[in-house]
Amino acid sequence: MSIKLIYASPETDADLLHWGGVFTCDPFLAFAVEGQRYAVSNGLEIDEMRRNSKFDKILLPEDLTDQEDQENPEIIDLIRCVYEKFPGNDLVLPKNFPAYLILKLQQLGIEFSVIEDDFLSERSIKSPEEIDQIRKACAAISNAFARVRSILGKAEIRNQLLYYEGEAVTSERVRMEIARVCFEQDTIAKETIVACGKDAAFPHNRGEGPLKANEFIVVDIFPRLIESGYYGDMTRTFFKGQPSETQIKMYDVVKMVQSRAISEIHEGKNAKEIHEDNVKMFTKLGYPSTDSTGFFHSTGHGIGLELHENPSIGRRDHHLQIGEVVTVEPGLYYPEIGGVRIEDVVVVTKNGAELLSKFSYEWVV
Repeated sequence: MSIKLIYASPETDADLLHWGGVFTCDPFLAFAVEGQRYAVSNGLEIDEMRRNSKFDKILLPEDLTDQEDQENPEIIDLIRCVYEKFPGNDLVLPKNFPAYLILKLQQLGIEFSVIEDDFLSERSIKSPEEIDQIRKACAAISNAFARVRSILGKAEIRNQLLYYEGEAVTSERVRMEIARVCFEQDTIAKETIVACGKDAAFPHNRGEGPLKANEFIVVDIFPRLIESGYYGDMTRTFFKGQPSETQIKMYDVVKMVQSRAISEIHEGKNAKEIHEDNVKMFTKLGYPSTDSTGFFHSTGHGIGLELHENPSIGRRDHHLQIGEVVTVEPGLYYPEIGGVRIEDVVVVTKNGAELLSKFSYEWVV
């Protein structure tokens, strides 16, 4: 048997949030042993933890130390007490465990092992409740996209720049509108991408300055639900003006590849094959890739309590399982043309993929 142990804040540690299902102001110690999950809380938060967390047992520090008069025991002392309270169990830690506590464990002669892969591998299979949370986050994105479409649709073109309500439409202004719409739906949108023209040719360029007519505008929104911590993630590419034949073909090819990739997803399918098929299809249609042009990133990634988590739809073998939630986001990027990316979130089912994200693919506004 083993003692799986975490010391972190649920704000930044998805494994701890998955165990407990609650946010706290401070980091705390949690562990799982003999089929039970425990949290060691301070006196200020113990009532809230007992009411709302998913832990099986909530302890105070003195429950471990058996010293009621000991105030604020060191975390390393609590870990030692856990280790001694469950003798014969191996201590197992995540790879992000604090280094200073690792050193103290070594000084105490306590043996431990570190899991270098997923600490809680079960997180990759989402429950119906988790899937609903991701769907909810994606619905917030859809409403934000509706606001973006409205702004771009009503914008006027002056000297190749876009103006809305008398002011220039900038990446920064659109990001603020997206953040407002998401916040009104109980999500926080950070690092949103609104990239136009050459900026759109670099997948993680957030974009800056005025948006231009007759250029691709890539908008990638990935907010987190305030209450539960689950993410959504969608990308749409917009265009204001008259696209050229080159631009039309580029968009149509990305949309076709994305639709084809979604149709290939089902239980047991090797994700690597989906990605390789996408690369081959782009090349066959006249869009070969280099390290920085064409299609040079993975097809998709897992999503849940982290924006990027396992499984990946990329260069690694992985046979998809029912309940895994992944993005599908092929794209093409050329500095002289710009970039196109289309992204949706799906859950793997026995016979296919169910879309959790829904918004129009009409791109010329």
